[in-house]
Amino acid sequence: MDYIICGKHSVISAYKSKRAKKIYIDNQKKIEEFTNITTEVKSKNFFNKLTSDSSISHQGYAAAVKPIKTYSIRDFENKNAAKLVALQGIEDQGNIGSIIRTCAAFNIDALLIEKKNFKESSIQMNKAHVGNIENLKIILTSNITNPIKQLKKNNFTIYCLDNNSEQDLKNYKFHKKSLLIFGSEGKGIKNYIKEQCDIALKIKINPNVESLNLSNAVAVTLSNL
Repeated sequence: MDYIICGKHSVISAYKSKRAKKIYIDNQKKIEEFTNITTEVKSKNFFNKLTSDSSISHQGYAAAVKPIKTYSIRDFENKNAAKLVALQGIEDQGNIGSIIRTCAAFNIDALLIEKKNFKESSIQMNKAHVGNIENLKIILTSNITNPIKQLKKNNFTIYCLDNNSEQDLKNYKFHKKSLLIFGSEGKGIKNYIKEQCDIALKIKINPNVESLNLSNAVAVTLSNL
């Protein structure tokens, strides 16, 4: 089902990827940025209503877009090298959007997200990824356990973060076929998921700081991948 996204970068990215079906803008001059697509000038009130439930700045851009294309584990399991990331129990759409942006920045091949936690039409998520969902393959899964089993059969190494681990992230060389699992802030990864991981890694930080927030932890980890 089509839905509306807001924000200049998200709208322009959807337009360039041909996922946008109609563009809404607040200024006649902005029409020059778009060709071969229906474009309509709308009042500020139109955009303000779209983002009334959030603190997001629409920047005078919105678009009606078709759903993203999603992928399957089967598209990656037989590759000679693949870097995959999975999110377990992460519900905050702003966090998911930020992680999408980070994964795209570090050339992750695909991001696995639990279907129940992926709200594709979320204004918060679409604003947070700043259009980078167009640059990342998304795999939707009912659970994380089955993909782990499937990838292990195809020689993937499964990683997670654990503050109690002795293995320093900075001193570790990742395997060519890797899946990194991240859990929600506070709760972290569920124990039954941890038990399926091959290697637990630790980000060493100042002992006076309890932990990094989720988005920062993902960025630090992927920068070492």
